This record gives sequence, C-alpha cells and structure tokens, in this order.
Amino acid sequence: SKKSVQVKISAMSAAQYARLVPKKYRSRTLPKIDRPWRPRVIAWAGPAAFYPNRFYEIDKWYKARIDKPEKLPEMHIIDPADHMKSLNELMKKPEIEPINIGFKKREEKVKAEKSEQDRAELERKSRHMQLRIDIDSLSVENLSVYRHFQVFDHLFGDNVFFENVQRLEVNYSDNVIHNGNILTASSTVTRPEVTVESVGNGKGFNTLFMVNLDGNGFEEKKNNGEMVQWVVSNIPDGESIEKGTEVIEYLQPLPFYGTGYHRVAFVLFRHSQPVDLKLDGSTLENRIHSISELYKSHENLLTPSAIRFFQTSYDNSVKTKLHSLGLKSPLYDYEYRPALKPDQREFPEKPQPFDLYLDMYRDSKEVEKEILEKRLSEIKLDNVEEPKWIDPDYVENKKKLPAWLHAKILERKGVGHGKYHNDVQ
Repeated sequence: SKKSVQVKISAMSAAQYARLVPKKYRSRTLPKIDRPWRPRVIAWAGPAAFYPNRFYEIDKWYKARIDKPEKLPEMHIIDPADHMKSLNELMKKPEIEPINIGFKKREEKVKAEKSEQDRAELERKSRHMQLRIDIDSLSVENLSVYRHFQVFDHLFGDNVFFENVQRLEVNYSDNVIHNGNILTASSTVTRPEVTVESVGNGKGFNTLFMVNLDGNGFEEKKNNGEMVQWVVSNIPDGESIEKGTEVIEYLQPLPFYGTGYHRVAFVLFRHSQPVDLKLDGSTLENRIHSISELYKSHENLLTPSAIRFFQTSYDNSVKTKLHSLGLKSPLYDYEYRPALKPDQREFPEKPQPFDLYLDMYRDSKEVEKEILEKRLSEIKLDNVEEPKWIDPDYVENKKKLPAWLHAKILERKGVGHGKYHNDVQ
C-alpha cells in the first residue's frame, strides 16, 4: 500500500535512497532518511573543526543542517545631547594657559633687513650649494621639545614652564648636551664640564641640579621623587662651577636594565643670596628627592633660568658602578597584559591546528621552561649559532611525520627562535 511504501522509504539510508530512486524522480526537498539525531549548533562539528574545511563531506543534507549561531554587533551607548559632536570634540580637554615660573624671555636683537640685491645674492648661492650658515649664531631654544618629553611636567608639575634666559653649556668630553640628544651611559662616568653665563655683573649666585627623571627604582610611597645625580649650590656669578659648594657628589646616571631610555636634566637656578640646601646623598635611596617640593620650599629664593637634558640607556658601565657601590644590578621586564583569548572549548569555532590551539592555553612559564630545555639539550653552550638547515631530512620527515610535528621542526619563531637566541645575556 501507499502507507507501507512511505514507511519503507523512511527507513532507508541516504545511499539506499540514491541507489534506488532515479535522479530525475527524486524529490526536490531533502528526504526523510534514517540518521542519528544531531544538535543544531555549529560546535557539533567534532574533529572536523581542526580541518582546513569543516564541510569536507560531500553529502548536501549534512551541510544543510549545520546552523551557524547569530552574532550580534557590539553596542555603543551615545549620549543624545552629544550625538552631533565629533570624537575630537568629545575628547578635547579645556585649554589652560601655562604658567611661567621663571624670568621673562630675552628680547632678540633686531637684525637689519636685507635689500633686494642681497636677497637675490643669497638665493643664487643657495641654488648653487654655496650658501654657508654660521650655526653658532642661530637660536636653538625650542621649548616644544621639553613639552613633548614632559620634562617640565615631571619636574615641577602640570601646566608649568620657564624660559631659557641664561646660557648653560654641559659637555661630556666631546659630547655636548643639547635638547634631548642620546648619550651612552659609559660616556657619563666622569663629571661633565659645565659653563654658566654671567648675567648679574658679578652679583648673585647660581645653583645647578642634575636630575634623573626616570631613575627612581624604589616603589615605596615615601620615596616618591626623582633621582638627584649631582647638586652644586651657591656658584658665584661669573665664576667657574668649582667655586660653588658641592651638596651631593656626582654619580653617573644608572638606567637599570629593561627600563629603557632615562631623561637626565640639568636645571640651573638663579638667586640673589646664598641658599642652604639640606640634601642627603650618602646612599642611593637617600638621593631620591622631589624637585617640585624642593622648589616650593625655596620658591622665594630660587628662580629657574636654564635647562638642558639628554637621554641615556643601560650598558655594562651601569652594572660595574652598582657593583662598586655594593649593590646588585636589577633586571626589569615589562609586564604585558594577558592576551585576550576565548574560553577553551573541545571543538573551537575557528579551524586551526590542535597543537597551537592547546599551546595558547598553557602556562607561559611552562612554555619558557620547555624552550630552555630544548635549547640546552640540542646545542652546546659554546656554540649557539643557528644552523643553516633546520631539517636536513626534509623529504623523509615530510612523508613520515604528521604535519603539525613537522611544522614544529621547521619553526623559526617562538620555540624555534628561542632555541638559538637568548634575549637576556
């Protein structure tokens, strides 16, 4: 009967149905065939999730019954009152006029205006590469460099600056300190040569501070401040720096390993009467002083008049100096935020090699330990050169080994890089 035929067809498998029913008589809709129940979620894909293409089966009815979950876009809440403003307008901070805590800017000498004939001659020399410029006569005072490196903000506080009204020359042998140039730490072992311009006709005094803005390695709140490398006070106007009183002896900048570039500033203060600075520099911890608080306590006497700064980073001279002081050389490492990764699933949504997927959820210390063990087992300590050919038996390993294991042998990044390259010497 017709009813019995339907029952019989419903018990067929897909292969039986395709073999018995001719193609032109097959139903356009999918037949009801005998198959196990499967959940309507994409996570059911099973081992096929690790294949390059999870829809590797030819059967169309299988592909048609995998439903991908709906992904909703991320919602952003916008205030209705500000919906017409741009992002720059919303993020813009109110402008506050900066405060000058120093002297007025020097009036520049008015230069004689050149005639048309002189301008034409300068233009001709410039085109023929014959124009010579006297660098010493150029004005190089530019406070935008100090604002960019936030030198004023970290010395005296936000929204504060002062003009360079007194010539200050600082030289480490052949290295001249300008506005943020880079010097090696080994070139700053000995104290520099400092020349201060006389602006008071022999009246008044100068005080020089050498401050490392990034040298405070102590985390306690009571040690909040900057590392003071050198202080010479009460330098008579027009005299050499040796005539002043050395309050804190010179100590070369000590940028610890891993802390990057340190900003070291020379700040010159002008005062009419001798000043008594009670500063202790006997130990490294006692050299930590807050320059802003120190300036506020002597604000009635001291007025900043000149500033220069340079940048320096770690080298072996820093370790040598710390060991001579009876201290260890610390190693700092940047603490990155943990990587954002989805919750671990038995069958991930994105197809990927299973070894890389599992390594993503391993403990980083365990991975580093594995790298070190491979490094020590495969190479000698006196020969750390990376071999030119990582896998000499490439053809045989390509045939016999699994793809993921062979890829690990050929790896030149991650573990493969760590076997032959030690970041911390």
